[in-house]
Amino acid sequence: MNKLLLLPLLAMSFGHVNAQNIDDEKITFSYTQLPLVKIDNMYKSYEVIVEHRYEQANTDSTLLHEARQNLMMEFFQSAMTNHKRTIDSLDRSYLMQMAQWETQTNNGIKQPNGQPLAVPKQPIYPLQPIYPVLKPIFLHSAIGEDELKSAVNLQGFTQGLGEIKITIAVLPLQNIRINERKSGSGSSTKYTYSAQYNLPIELTVETPKNGVLMKLRIMEGVENYSIGEYKSKYDYQLFMLNSEAQFMRDLERSARNNALLGANNYINDQIGFPVKTRYAELYSVKRFKDYDYSDVTTAFTYTTQALDLVKNDRDRKSALPAIDQAIAAWNEVLFESNNYDSKARINDKITAMIQCNLAELMIWKADFQTAELNLNLAINNGGKFKRHADDEKPFLADQKRRWEVNQ
Repeated sequence: MNKLLLLPLLAMSFGHVNAQNIDDEKITFSYTQLPLVKIDNMYKSYEVIVEHRYEQANTDSTLLHEARQNLMMEFFQSAMTNHKRTIDSLDRSYLMQMAQWETQTNNGIKQPNGQPLAVPKQPIYPLQPIYPVLKPIFLHSAIGEDELKSAVNLQGFTQGLGEIKITIAVLPLQNIRINERKSGSGSSTKYTYSAQYNLPIELTVETPKNGVLMKLRIMEGVENYSIGEYKSKYDYQLFMLNSEAQFMRDLERSARNNALLGANNYINDQIGFPVKTRYAELYSVKRFKDYDYSDVTTAFTYTTQALDLVKNDRDRKSALPAIDQAIAAWNEVLFESNNYDSKARINDKITAMIQCNLAELMIWKADFQTAELNLNLAINNGGKFKRHADDEKPFLADQKRRWEVNQ
């Protein structure tokens, strides 16, 4: 019985010893991202135009506040008139009672029990209406032209006048909502507060030759701003009582910075040439006693050297010879591919590994069809290489789209 158990264990152990160990190599390299909206090559500079849309919101808020104040004043004045009328009526009734009392007293009239007539009680007056005071309104602070213009840095172009016009319309802060979250218990109880808000930005991009290339509103989603943690909800209310005006200014400043950063990132993603860092996962084989993988090591070295050259040109032109050299080295290794023998030097796992490496190279050669074929071949192997290929496909599709727009 023990011998029967030992044989499978020995077979498993032998298979493990003879299995190739694949090295996951995470490398980084830079590249210039191509735009999704092509701008004619004749244009080299851009101009930022600012629209202060929040100013209209200030005007609207001021007018609404004045209208409310006027309406409340009308109610107050009407209430004061009614209050005076009520006071006068009470006084009139009281004076009439006093006049009657004084006349009867002067005439010697007394109560049936012989006691003097009781003096009429003074009236109880209603409370006077309170003068209406509305809560001060929040008016958006002015934002400087230079501050807005410096927030936009269209990479690949220089800031100037008259060529690419980027209009940024800054809208008002809106839909502010305070959220409360209670956590813990007893002495560890705490209340966490945050503010949700909306602060969209409207963008328009145009050139003299092409007219309007882009006109849309971005940053429309709900954003969050952390207020802080408090031991009780009353501590938070006290904070707001003392510092609400400053809180609103801090919220506005943070919201605007966030919106302008989003606008700058969006503009560069759509029409700029930003320098990006690519975090790529490539594969090699560890030293293995039964086989020599020096050709794999050489191909891997060629690959990293080629990808390091991608940053030199927008069209990757100077990197192409090195990319082709790396591809040729991997293809030479693939001549030995044997997916049906797990003990082969280039078995199914090594083959799938090479397909993933080739896909990365093909993307930078702009051979997207072959890159997708490489990924599909890796997917057929399953396991980690299927996950790798599935993760790579969105990047491949994005790079393909950008490349085709710029041809």
